Amino acid sequence: MEHRRDHRKFVSVEIVINDRNVGKLKGKIRNISLSGILVDIGDSSQQLSTIVDVSFPVCACGGTNQCQAKALVVHQQSGCLGLMFSELDAGVRQMLRKMLYGYATVAERAYLYQGFKDTSRAIRSEANTGY
Repeated sequence: MEHRRDHRKFVSVEIVINDRNVGKLKGKIRNISLSGILVDIGDSSQQLSTIVDVSFPVCACGGTNQCQAKALVVHQQSGCLGLMFSELDAGVRQMLRKMLYGYATVAERAYLYQGFKDTSRAIRSEANTGY
């Protein structure tokens, strides 16, 4: 059964999954959304309904930041693991939103609709002028 209804972005990014019972697993993210990720883990296996810690890089705002979150293992099939985010702090959610949609906040989305290409510069300049 499909759990994610959010927009997915196909990526190829290394991820580290840390499970207290199994230890560390390394894999590669196939796709990502605001609600979860699909990870290629090869021959490894993972128990369903387990909460794991994940760590992976996200390219947003002209740089790369390391995202750390908690996720629930919701399915496993043919060398892939489906993880649903269970805890995301606001900063990680903003980085993911920026990577997926090009904006992280409502203000940035408004700038995109007004024709700006780079929302980060427009918002910073407005904040500095006090308008």
